[in-house]
Amino acid sequence: MRAKFEVRVVRFSELEELEGVWGANDFLALLELMEFGDASGIDADELRDMCLLSLQDLKPRDAAALLLRYKLGEKLSNGEIDNMSSEMLDEKLWEEDSDMTLHEQLFNVGSLLSAAFPTVFPETDAVRVTLQITAGNESAEEVLSQPLSESFLVRLLADGMDDSAALHRLFDEQLAGQSFPEADSIVWTVHAEAIGDNVVEAEVISSGYWLDSLRNTRSYDSSAYADG
Repeated sequence: MRAKFEVRVVRFSELEELEGVWGANDFLALLELMEFGDASGIDADELRDMCLLSLQDLKPRDAAALLLRYKLGEKLSNGEIDNMSSEMLDEKLWEEDSDMTLHEQLFNVGSLLSAAFPTVFPETDAVRVTLQITAGNESAEEVLSQPLSESFLVRLLADGMDDSAALHRLFDEQLAGQSFPEADSIVWTVHAEAIGDNVVEAEVISSGYWLDSLRNTRSYDSSAYADG
């Protein structure tokens, strides 16, 4: 029996930065890379502002290269970092880069660059959507009793969007098929918890490019499923 769900969009909000991505240790490491000097005496709540000021002392492209190397230096070559540091001045690489596995970290880099150079780099625009998912039959109850996979969640989200949404335009075959490996890169973070009998509340964060189509949706039905 195919699972059936009733889905309600509880909250929809935009995010300029993902919470907790940049911490005190990151700011200390970045200040050291920028040869700030001894930053050990700076209060933890002031480290971010000091790091932003130090980034502003660099050329925007050099600041981008420094953050890319810090976050993605193990995955990108020097040539790729050089190219991306220029592209980030005009492009939302967390939406446009061909390697979707980099999107979340590219957003994190973009969020700090946008904070340091608000008129230079594109504004970051992630989305947090909270869904209340209610099981409509026994098959759905079984699904909700297990951890929710990214492939299930992306299909569930797509069921609330019209055919013009980016998910449908770019991943129509994967949405209807049994394998959706890109789902892991589309869903950046997820937190789900049971809030009643056969009811789960799931909070999903991703790029606005994928989730904006849910902005005006209030409720819908879904027959989502995880990869086979």
